[in-house]
Amino acid sequence: MRPAARVAGRTGIPPASKDFAVYPRTLSALAAAALTVILCAGAAAPAVAAPSATVPPLVVGAASTSPSSPQWSVAPANADGPDGRISLRHTVDPGGNIADAIAVTNLGAESTSYLVAPGDGVLGDDGAFDIASGEPRDAGAWVSISGLDAGVLTLGPGETRVLPVRIDVPADAVPGDHPAGIVVGVSRGDGGVTVTNRIGVRLHLQVAGDLVAALEVDETNASFRPSWIPFAPGVVRVETRVSNTGNVRLGATSAVAGAGIDAASSGVEPVELLPGDTTTVVVESSAWPILALSGTVEVRPAVLGDDAIIAPTAAEARFAATAVSWSGLALLVLAAGAIVAGVVLRRRGRPRVESDPQGAPDTDSDEQAVTAESGPRVEVSAR
Repeated sequence: MRPAARVAGRTGIPPASKDFAVYPRTLSALAAAALTVILCAGAAAPAVAAPSATVPPLVVGAASTSPSSPQWSVAPANADGPDGRISLRHTVDPGGNIADAIAVTNLGAESTSYLVAPGDGVLGDDGAFDIASGEPRDAGAWVSISGLDAGVLTLGPGETRVLPVRIDVPADAVPGDHPAGIVVGVSRGDGGVTVTNRIGVRLHLQVAGDLVAALEVDETNASFRPSWIPFAPGVVRVETRVSNTGNVRLGATSAVAGAGIDAASSGVEPVELLPGDTTTVVVESSAWPILALSGTVEVRPAVLGDDAIIAPTAAEARFAATAVSWSGLALLVLAAGAIVAGVVLRRRGRPRVESDPQGAPDTDSDEQAVTAESGPRVEVSAR
């Protein structure tokens, strides 16, 4: 218990000050602010959407099914069988044609019928090459396959069949890449549902003429994910929307650099873009929480596979992102609250001096009394 303070000749505890009276509310407000900052830190982290269900992409080569299911393979071939190529690749003049072949092999122990059909080449949501379903509208419509019975091929166990392939390019075909492919599939009923497993061979078909290789940066979006360790580096994520505005396929990688950002790239393996395609290239890198990050993202075109083209020059774009250490900000709020609390407690511990007219000594009366006592005494006696 604190000793009583002596004030103006009286003893007692001084009344609580006005500042101290609001101190509990001040601490409550500071605590609420700190909690709000911490909750905001959690909310600031970018949300990750759950992946949606997709149809499995085309498998190139051999079918990866269970031992009890049909198993088969398809590959580019010559007249004797598979010739070791991984795809069909041709450059044809408008109005021209070319012949090739594929080989289909039944790797199972039972006779199986396969549906064989050409189609247009596309890229799936995961960036993998696929063959579009439905009637082909581009190069898939230029491909014809011989040796089929109404589009069906039946093979005995272990049998391989070479199927001749012919490509007839229209005279008005636009120069550039026209991706396509040939699908070999098996359909089976499973509980009233038809399940189709398919594999295929990719066709790199290029129509001769003026070739244009070009990538364009459409937009960039940057976000910062802070660390829970106060003022520690977080992660900056830069998403760059890139379009292939040329007429040949290209690969693309990206790299970021900027103040407070560790230089990083999207990786060694480029993202593929077919003519007219648009995709998002993502780079993540370590970055300091310096309130505002800014930098440059460089999109680097790349030549893919055996394509005989010259890659265009890199394209650049600026990006910016807010970079706040929310846990560090919460720590600062708590520290400020502690300082305010210390100041209020210190003020509360000081004695308060007040004036009291009734208790104050009468200085004038004392001086007059002293003067009267110190003067000469005169005695008067009666005579």
